[in-house]
Amino acid sequence: MSSSRKTRVVQFGLGSIGLMAVRAVLGRTDLELVGAIDSDPKKLERDVADLSGLRRPSGVRVSNRPQEVLNVKRPQVVLHATQSGLEDVSPQLSDCLEAGAHVVSTCEELVFPTARQPSLARDLDFLARSKGSVVLGTGVNPGWVMDTMALVASAACLDVRSIRVERIVDASTRRESLQRKVGAGLSRNEFRRGRSKGVLGHRGLVESVHLIAKGMGWSLDKVAEKVTPILSPRSMKTNFVTIRKGEVAGIHHVCKGTLERKEKIRLDLQMFVGAKKPSDQINIKGTPDVTMSMEKGVAGDEATVAMLLNMIPAVIEAQPGLRTMTDIPVPF
Repeated sequence: MSSSRKTRVVQFGLGSIGLMAVRAVLGRTDLELVGAIDSDPKKLERDVADLSGLRRPSGVRVSNRPQEVLNVKRPQVVLHATQSGLEDVSPQLSDCLEAGAHVVSTCEELVFPTARQPSLARDLDFLARSKGSVVLGTGVNPGWVMDTMALVASAACLDVRSIRVERIVDASTRRESLQRKVGAGLSRNEFRRGRSKGVLGHRGLVESVHLIAKGMGWSLDKVAEKVTPILSPRSMKTNFVTIRKGEVAGIHHVCKGTLERKEKIRLDLQMFVGAKKPSDQINIKGTPDVTMSMEKGVAGDEATVAMLLNMIPAVIEAQPGLRTMTDIPVPF
């Protein structure tokens, strides 16, 4: 494919997921990396390929001036991977949209932003429409395995009474930030304090419940979640944390959506160091019942990057505005 037909891409956020996305973009013939944005002083002015562990220079150097990069490089799409909360990333998303770029983001709350931030969601939708751009939140969880995939599976049903998704993740195989986020290595009291401050736990399960409900056309009466620590039965060590017997190995996070006092959606996530049998299971009660099981589960980090890149063509073709995974054709 000629370079003139390549999709121009800027990577916004160069954490572990962002750097994985950089490697993936540089390996594609249909995408051209034209800019990289991050606030970390240690990364500024470095070739982004070097940061990504690649030997061949890309010619793209890291900048901490997003508006300058966006307005000079004029990307068609920004791959955005910085923070989980919509309130935190809203200014970044606005900068991208003001520059006329589409945005595909890993921000968990953006997967279904009206669940927690309806006002911000309306503002972003208005801005995106006015600029002729699309902004989409996606990833593997939320964005795919515990929501979109369940909706796809429901297509084989004449009617659906309930949807249950169970995901077990061995956190020892994941990046350091995730292990820290699920509280690995903390005492029970430290975990409790972290939860009360909102700095521990998985983000996005509430959004996944709302996304499923939207896809099914269910107006839920209530969405409730509960997070409890999973304690380690023995001492363990990963590349990043040491866990003593009795300390926190991770989380058990359950989120339920009810309608007319009946449980319609149940998402059950266990993410902890030492999980013996990682898996993803979707169970749909309907006509007929549908069960999907994926042994070892979907590899979270790689799958998140894949979703970012694979959604690009559909986002470019979508109607402008703030979109969710129920608004855009599923990639294949």
